[in-house]
Amino acid sequence: MRCHFVYSVPIHLDRSISARIKRKIRSFLNERSIPVGLLSNRQPTNDDFKLWPIQSPSENTRNIFRALSAKAPTLLYHLTERVRCQFQPDDIFLGHPYFPHKEGFFGVTELALKERVRPKIVALITPLHCDVKISTDHINKAYLDDVDKLLPAADVLFAIMGEYWWDKWDSSVYSHWKPKMVRLDMAVDAERYPRIKKIFNPPGKRGYLYIGNSSDPRKGTDYLSQLMGLIGDHPKGWIGSGPDIPNVHRISGNRQLDPVFMAEIAKQYDFFISPAVADPNPTTILESMAWGFPVVCTPQSGYYETDYRKNIFLDDVAKSVNNLHELQYADERKLMSMADKAREIVVADYSWDKFTSIIIQNLGI
Repeated sequence: MRCHFVYSVPIHLDRSISARIKRKIRSFLNERSIPVGLLSNRQPTNDDFKLWPIQSPSENTRNIFRALSAKAPTLLYHLTERVRCQFQPDDIFLGHPYFPHKEGFFGVTELALKERVRPKIVALITPLHCDVKISTDHINKAYLDDVDKLLPAADVLFAIMGEYWWDKWDSSVYSHWKPKMVRLDMAVDAERYPRIKKIFNPPGKRGYLYIGNSSDPRKGTDYLSQLMGLIGDHPKGWIGSGPDIPNVHRISGNRQLDPVFMAEIAKQYDFFISPAVADPNPTTILESMAWGFPVVCTPQSGYYETDYRKNIFLDDVAKSVNNLHELQYADERKLMSMADKAREIVVADYSWDKFTSIIIQNLGI
């Protein structure tokens, strides 16, 4: 038995001229359906993984590959490659569909589901979000339609999504997927995200932090700008790529969020805010919980309000502003309790061991 695993792989790590030329040639051939692989090594080692980014999706790939490899020899594929898997009847296939959607484009997963020899188990895995509001012009509709075409050939669909989206799924046009779906919460390695927020600024001087890009309308940065313009003169910053966000100071572009850098950020900023319009369950929320930042997010970020996390609402600006003000002037003991509890929850419930054990169990290996 072998496992074949398709996900996003960081293929641009080698920046040498020769490596760049090879990648351009491979990509050129790959896009023209000439089966030339984009990966030079389908069985990466721990030494290879040391060079990978620690953020999603590379972290997903690394941890799932390790879990599969502990059970059987595993081959890794990048999701946009147009190579064919050489299946044996007792093999296992776990694949992410081609993403982002491009009309007429396909990758390893789409080819694998058409192979003459069918593996023992065929599984799909992807972050997902959808509810009754999705329509023909929705930004995610084309990708979901692609998955819908693939699903009849699959035995199971691992759906990376928060509880909010799982609860809303029955209202969507894809509710018929539910019998094959297994929900996965995102995960983080808490040791990589040590507690760095250990003291809060005085009331009235506490800062709000956003981490993410501003180009994707699903991230909700227009709403973030609106809220930040209404809450008064408090520190408001963000780290990420894309156009400037009005009313929010850009601290940095995309970069590694190492503990030393984030400890400096924690001196001025006190809360992490996720204004998502539609995001399955962003790892930045879990990372911030591990660091000790109380989290404020829309339910459409995948997470409901709890005693350690506060919600804001896309359809209620006044209530959202009130919730932000409530945290701004909250007793520090309450904020510290939220931070303590949030980290405990991340360690206990959002580990990679838990994430991968659900996959292994449902694959039956």
